[in-house]
Amino acid sequence: MKATLIEITTRENLRRAQAQCSRHISAIYFPFSIHTQLEESFPESPVRVFVYPNISHPKMFFMFKNNEYIKPTLALAQVSGTSMNRLELIDLLHEFRTRVFGAKRQPHLVIAEEHLIKMYGVAMRMSSTDWTNNDLRLSLFYMTETQKNLALTTPLPNVPKGYYYDEIEPTEEAEIVNNTWKHAGAGDLEQTMAKLLRLPSSCIRFNGKPVAFEMIDPAGFFNNQYVFEDHRRKGLGNAVEMDLIHKTLSLGFSPFKTVAKDNKIVLDASVANKLWTMWSDEDGNAKTVVFQTWHCV
Repeated sequence: MKATLIEITTRENLRRAQAQCSRHISAIYFPFSIHTQLEESFPESPVRVFVYPNISHPKMFFMFKNNEYIKPTLALAQVSGTSMNRLELIDLLHEFRTRVFGAKRQPHLVIAEEHLIKMYGVAMRMSSTDWTNNDLRLSLFYMTETQKNLALTTPLPNVPKGYYYDEIEPTEEAEIVNNTWKHAGAGDLEQTMAKLLRLPSSCIRFNGKPVAFEMIDPAGFFNNQYVFEDHRRKGLGNAVEMDLIHKTLSLGFSPFKTVAKDNKIVLDASVANKLWTMWSDEDGNAKTVVFQTWHCV
């Protein structure tokens, strides 16, 4: 008999899955996403969660976000300390795709650790060759309990004279934020507006205008930190990040972020920052998370 996914549908089991995923960095994208589903706090991205082989002894979690404005998002996570047969995993990926997409050929984004992304690519090409993909390779940074406690006792950085902390105005300033994001595409303006309206964000202003900001994705990761050119090298990026850390912790969630492997300046700064821990293997080598976008040819 082929492996079969179990869809988690009850509130009780969603909470169980949320608690289990919170124990594993590999499943870091799941807890906040499940929270938004339970609380109906981000209706623009309804969530479906699947588990294999069962909720009591999980090996794999699968998530589908049927986003209203942007392409659907899939997330895959293997529970640490478990092993998966490759053919078994291929069967699960085929089943997952069938259950969320049916017969539709739909562009989508997949988020997973590198070895799972490779297997997803195999599954995609086994089903059809009429696909093309783009990969964004990232390092993942999270906070230990010690780092969270340190962050809570660390005051917000002072900003230079004339600058001040504030909030982004979602409807009036979403376009400003969205226009600075190099990965923005169709529907992202509306998605950005929803993020700013419903989730924590941070902003620093100068002369009334937003000059530095950062927000949270509905999967929980920090998203689109940006400082305008004329206001750089003043510590504003660090300031909005610290503000967002405080806001995330106040909600009871663990801050985390991804940094592109080729963004050496930000990568080095994150490694050196005492508030962040880079996700690494047992030998201390950085693990790789991949954001993989698939398009129909």
